[in-house]
Amino acid sequence: MVNFGGIVPLSTVDWLGKAALVVFLRGCPLRCPHCHNHALQTGESDIEFHALASRIVCRTKGLHTPAIKLRANLHQISLEDASIRASSRPFVEAFVLSGGEPLQQLKACHRLFGLARSLELACGLETSGFYPDRLRTLLEGGIVDKVFIDLKTELNEPAYQMATGIGGVAARVRESLEICHEFGVAFDARCTVFPELPSCSQVKEIVRILEKLGGEYHDSHLEHFVLQQGHPREGEPWFEPVSLEAMQEMARAAGQLIPVAVRAPAVIKWAGQISKST
Repeated sequence: MVNFGGIVPLSTVDWLGKAALVVFLRGCPLRCPHCHNHALQTGESDIEFHALASRIVCRTKGLHTPAIKLRANLHQISLEDASIRASSRPFVEAFVLSGGEPLQQLKACHRLFGLARSLELACGLETSGFYPDRLRTLLEGGIVDKVFIDLKTELNEPAYQMATGIGGVAARVRESLEICHEFGVAFDARCTVFPELPSCSQVKEIVRILEKLGGEYHDSHLEHFVLQQGHPREGEPWFEPVSLEAMQEMARAAGQLIPVAVRAPAVIKWAGQISKST
């Protein structure tokens, strides 16, 4: 079973330069106050793996599929349908697992990345860095082409506890960051900027850590460090986002050894909503 969150069938923002299908897995140990996917932090929306796999294959190849049913028992498809699905060329070129925190469901990650590999898709993982041992396991398996690690603020307490709602996370994220450098996997570090944090000095500290690790691991492959503009999530009291001009100044002040990019938020259109079986 997979605790399923949703699907974005075509995204050009999760993996810049690639057209990607993004699958969201439900469940996250963090309680970030501005989380835009807070509805995926808890709850159960279990479906059979083969039901999700069928939908992914169809979405990947631009084919029509029925809505996913929870705990669905799908009938065997016809040979004609199977032939069409197998022979159709992919509609996207990459597959990204997001959440929630996808590494909370390690077995599902393995199986879904295996499916993506069989479809000849590049495989990307979006993670908070909370599970370094599980990240290591995936990278040892050689089934992840790129990691997108979300850095909330400087990797120290109590700042990280303020950003994530729980304590003891900074050390876990630091270890995950080291693992990315150690394995030489391509990765992006992302940091969403809100009015209360991270501050300019905290962004500088993140860059200092990235520069230090890059010097220690000469085969490391950090592609981008991105500052993302944070906005209020749905249902949250309004606040004025940090301006792009202020973020660009923050990026200029952060240092020269690691280029820092600034991004405004993207609008995501969801598809494949879960429908409960009757």
